[in-house]
Amino acid sequence: MEFTTILIMALLLGLKHALDPDHIVAVTTIVSQKKKARFSALVGAWWGVGHMTTIVLIGSAIIYFNLLISHSVEKLLEGIIGAMIIYLGVKAFYSLSTEKKQEHTAARDKNGWMLRPLIVGLLHGLAGSTGVAYLFLSTIDDKYMGLLYLLVFGAGTLLSMVLATILIGMPYSWASDHKRLNLLLTRSTGLLSVIFGIYYLCEILFLS
Repeated sequence: MEFTTILIMALLLGLKHALDPDHIVAVTTIVSQKKKARFSALVGAWWGVGHMTTIVLIGSAIIYFNLLISHSVEKLLEGIIGAMIIYLGVKAFYSLSTEKKQEHTAARDKNGWMLRPLIVGLLHGLAGSTGVAYLFLSTIDDKYMGLLYLLVFGAGTLLSMVLATILIGMPYSWASDHKRLNLLLTRSTGLLSVIFGIYYLCEILFLS
């Protein structure tokens, strides 16, 4: 497979991978609590950085050192993702319970809020690194292309998520000036996240 073709394939797969339902649901619950467009883009960027970090580190270990990750470990990691989505949904649901709490949260998160999308991205990358690395091994024989493949794939996910979070953040930014609508939209997002997280967790535990 030609060098250019490999890079294009990695980029396209990365752009698509970022839009997986569990990724979108998780970042949406975070975006729902940040009412400015620039914060929405930063949520996507920090998620992308976290996701890219673990994809590159774990994926490289699988490709270069033949690191084996058992099916039970994969299920455990996916289960953690489901539990995390439920937690994010609950947090979003109660984020606007009182004006006082909202102000306190804003002050507390002023310098540390970016840790949440970063950690979520790290966990998503950890859970998804196995599939990405095995896909590479199944299509390409040259392992020296592995790091470049993973970097381009990670860059694709970062770009795609930044664009996605900008679009996702628009209705929340508009609703921030309408108190009741803001509350309804944020709590609906939290509730849907919890429902999806429970479904995702049940699918991993009982159906996979």
